[in-house]
Amino acid sequence: MNSRLIKILFTCTVGLYMALVCLNNVTDYRSNFTFVSMVAKMEDTFSVERNGWRSVHNVFFHHLFFIVIILWEAVITTCLLVGTKNMIRKYRTTATEFKKAKSVAMYGFALGVLLWFMVFITIGGEWFLMWQSKNWNVQNTAFFLTACFLLFLLYLNQDDK
Repeated sequence: MNSRLIKILFTCTVGLYMALVCLNNVTDYRSNFTFVSMVAKMEDTFSVERNGWRSVHNVFFHHLFFIVIILWEAVITTCLLVGTKNMIRKYRTTATEFKKAKSVAMYGFALGVLLWFMVFITIGGEWFLMWQSKNWNVQNTAFFLTACFLLFLLYLNQDDK
């Protein structure tokens, strides 16, 4: 299998994954909102006495945080699926044309790295101390997804023949 086809398949697969993530967040809003709310409230962190000033208890902001995450995921999904379509259209063209076709997908993967690392690891993990939570800690998942998106981004960025 040639590298162009692999790049198209990887991008399409991750785009479909992100579409399912968005679908789950919208169709099961309450369950996923509960996660965001619990992380923001920091109620089950063991250093809440010293660091509780960081917590956010305003439900409006919990909804705002979650809606921003969903919209961010939707932008990633759109970039990846549009990037897939662009690469399919330029599959048999020159390396320069195919490289241009990859650009939207590269933004999608980069936004994915930023979402999982900045929002979940940095803000959720360190600001809201999610790593201290027994029930609401997704640090391992966030790291895994950061690494996957970064690896896909690096592979997609490789030159084509």
